[in-house]
Amino acid sequence: MLKKIINVLLICQILISCGFTPALKVTENSQSDLKVYYEVINGSYVAKDTLRNYFKNSNKNEVDYISNVEVIETESAVNIDSNGSVLEYKIEILIKYEVINIKNQNSIHKSQSRGFANYDVSSSEYNNNLVKNEALKTAIIEAAQLMSIMIQSKISE
Repeated sequence: MLKKIINVLLICQILISCGFTPALKVTENSQSDLKVYYEVINGSYVAKDTLRNYFKNSNKNEVDYISNVEVIETESAVNIDSNGSVLEYKIEILIKYEVINIKNQNSIHKSQSRGFANYDVSSSEYNNNLVKNEALKTAIIEAAQLMSIMIQSKISE
């Protein structure tokens, strides 16, 4: 019994002291500290709505930077059956953005980020539409996370 307790305590100590910390973790506090207003210029309704919910912009008059965001969506077949029907699609999201300093109206950073997601096709059109929208949201959030990390690093330089 004593050996079991000692083994459990030893394992707990090893797990606690392993030192794991995520290198590229994005939290809501880090986004709000940046004082960036994200303005989606071009994109579908799903893209605009997903980005609006992800970024949660503050008042445009209280920010230091504005990021103009353009979203480009592409969909391509990944897995095609022998009879020509598509079994799986890949969605690719390309976000082109530019960060502008409001004080001097200079462009600080201009780049792009990508997000990917796959979804399987079923026999129901309704299910296909739901799965496609979820894959689209996943790809948009993946690209937006990468974009916010790159913007955060450029602003903090």
